[in-house]
Amino acid sequence: MIIQYGFELAQSDDKPENEKTKTRALGLSYLINENPPWYICLLLGFQHYLTMLGGTLAIPFIISGPMCFANNTLAISEVLSTIFFVSGLVTVLQATFGVRLPIVQGGTFAFLTPTFAILSLPQWKCPTLDENAATNSTDNANDDSGDLWKTRMREIQGAIMISALFQILIGFTGLIGVLLRFIGPLAIAPTITLVGVALFNVAADHAGNHWGISMTTIVLIALFSQYINKFEIPFAGFSKHRGGCYVGRYPLFRLFPVILAIAVAWAICAIITAAGGFPSDPKVPQYMARTDSRTAVLSEAKWFRFPYPGQWGTPTVSAAGVFGMLAGVVASIIESVGDYYACARLSGAPPPPRHAINRGIGMEGIGCLLTGAFGTGNGTTSYSENIGAIGITKVGSLRVIQFGGLVMIVAGLIGKFGALFVSIPDPIVGGVFMVMFGMIAAVGISNLQFADMNSGRNLFIVGFSIVFGLGLPYYMNNHPNAINTGVAEIDQIFTVLLSTSMAVGCIVALFLDNTIPGTIEERGLVAWRQHLGDDSDEQSVQTASIHVYDLPFGLNRFSTWRVSKYIPFLPYYDPKDASTKQDEEHGLNGAFYKPKDQSML
Repeated sequence: MIIQYGFELAQSDDKPENEKTKTRALGLSYLINENPPWYICLLLGFQHYLTMLGGTLAIPFIISGPMCFANNTLAISEVLSTIFFVSGLVTVLQATFGVRLPIVQGGTFAFLTPTFAILSLPQWKCPTLDENAATNSTDNANDDSGDLWKTRMREIQGAIMISALFQILIGFTGLIGVLLRFIGPLAIAPTITLVGVALFNVAADHAGNHWGISMTTIVLIALFSQYINKFEIPFAGFSKHRGGCYVGRYPLFRLFPVILAIAVAWAICAIITAAGGFPSDPKVPQYMARTDSRTAVLSEAKWFRFPYPGQWGTPTVSAAGVFGMLAGVVASIIESVGDYYACARLSGAPPPPRHAINRGIGMEGIGCLLTGAFGTGNGTTSYSENIGAIGITKVGSLRVIQFGGLVMIVAGLIGKFGALFVSIPDPIVGGVFMVMFGMIAAVGISNLQFADMNSGRNLFIVGFSIVFGLGLPYYMNNHPNAINTGVAEIDQIFTVLLSTSMAVGCIVALFLDNTIPGTIEERGLVAWRQHLGDDSDEQSVQTASIHVYDLPFGLNRFSTWRVSKYIPFLPYYDPKDASTKQDEEHGLNGAFYKPKDQSML
């Protein structure tokens, strides 16, 4: 093994000579199928927890208003802990049995609009109370007034659980995989780009609370990840193989730029808060830069709390709720497909084949079913900001995300631990979002390298898809009643779908790319197919094998059965096409076979 930076890299000296000379995809330190030591996995997993923290924190605070527990900090902290626990559980399931990419699962803003629509119905509107009565009613979560919010939570739970069955059906029956044959780089690029660009307002809202602190965070991330990322910290170590004590060097800034930036910026905020440099009036935006702005959540949270399905009561189901929530499911599916491609590219994996995407979407449906059962008030989807973290840290290991899922589970069980990070000032979170969302947008643009961008046809498709994907949702957000078919459920579905930038951009790009005449070379499909291949020895860039998408724990042996060719979420390996030498090079010991067909198009 090669010893570097004081720990073992997953590289072996007995690799083929031509593979040793390859350039790693995007300069990755670890590809998706390479595992850092457990303590490095734990630290990087914790960094992914911190990265998803900002978006996750916002969800219980946003839904607390229409659910009538805005003043109940205990309820907010319990819902937050539940989100962390279930997100960690679904992340482990997705990374192990789902799409098998290093992608974090968590709450999604796609479910917020249908949630607001459901709770805006007359029977779910919060009763009018004066401030004193509202405060007193939230002090006791066991009395009737304290349970007021739970009836609304149970209505949202039922809507999410039933609509999740639709996502499970779409994934495991292979319907989403069939659609992928019509998707090329010109459809993927605007979709992924809009994932990052459309979230700029979320980043700006957080950062705008105090641009000085947010810019400090951005400068620190840029400094650690770009300017001094090659500077290695010397440290003292001991190794029998080296004959005792030695001085090693560790790439601290390259591996943990986000954690370091948050820690330094948080310390700066603590000093300024103690010195009285931030306003003490909660109505002033700069108040959110204080480190004590959310200490109430920390004091209210329990030390240990185990979330369980039905903890708020038995979920209720209504037709209006289910049909409205379906819009969030559709938007989440489209967003996740784009995230899979972005994650695969950043982690050094081949683009995901149909069976992996089918499994991934099906597993996200199971995740939504679990979040609904546990009562998070939200669904689950792939987190774009964590994909951006892979691009910054250059660590695409799947094992890191599995450790990150375990960290989230523990954070959900230890209430005080999760509540501690609620106090991270908003401007710091906004600064991190600015960098992460920019990385996602850049990854989307990079997919255009496969297409001929000197073609007026392609320029029209990409440009119009991005602008229209921003313009139509902007109009819908400013005119929420623009859709009026006379059927409230249909209005909710179309309103949410047309308000989602990723969905609009993907649909427009997909339609134009498949209807405007163009050669397959011009559309980038030839280069796209070559990029899908598993002929690693013929590529100048080292990526992982297509076999990273196989199921673990011996379950991929089902892929050698004839019946697996008819199961949409399983790969099929034809024994007649066995290539023992190639499989051994991929670390499969000749037990598996070369896929009969890896093409998606």
